[in-house]
Amino acid sequence: MDTNNTLIQQAMLTWQNTICEGNNAFENNRYITADKLYQDSLEHLADIGGFITSNTPPPTSWVIDQFVPALVVSYLNLVDSSMAQGKHEIACDFLVEGYNVVCDCGHCLLNTTQDENHYLFSKHLSQLQLHSFAIRKHLAQSPNLLNKLEQISEPYSVTSLTYH
Repeated sequence: MDTNNTLIQQAMLTWQNTICEGNNAFENNRYITADKLYQDSLEHLADIGGFITSNTPPPTSWVIDQFVPALVVSYLNLVDSSMAQGKHEIACDFLVEGYNVVCDCGHCLLNTTQDENHYLFSKHLSQLQLHSFAIRKHLAQSPNLLNKLEQISEPYSVTSLTYH
């Protein structure tokens, strides 16, 4: 398990550095570079995903406190970069994909965990939902993109892990 912890810590550090590089590129209007770095950050998180589903996973609280927020940050950065480039459809696709990935994490993690973890998971999921509402004003003339975002605005129950 110590080896797994070290590998997870290294992957998270690499994720953090990659996000910082992407943010720097974004701030300097180098959106293609930022997009590449944000995509790379998701690959670093995918490396950790293998440990989460292993026989010796990290604690659920760590996944919810560290891993899920990292997913949210990576996807929201991709959404923001796409919006800055006027690529609204791609931004919607990233937002929906991020929402679905986070929901999938919830399905894997929260079937038997404590209420506190359900609350934190719900909080992270709501960040994606709020972002969905924020970008809708840019999409008023695109009903097909607004329709894509509808599934994000539907309530999601972390206690039953179903859409309502």
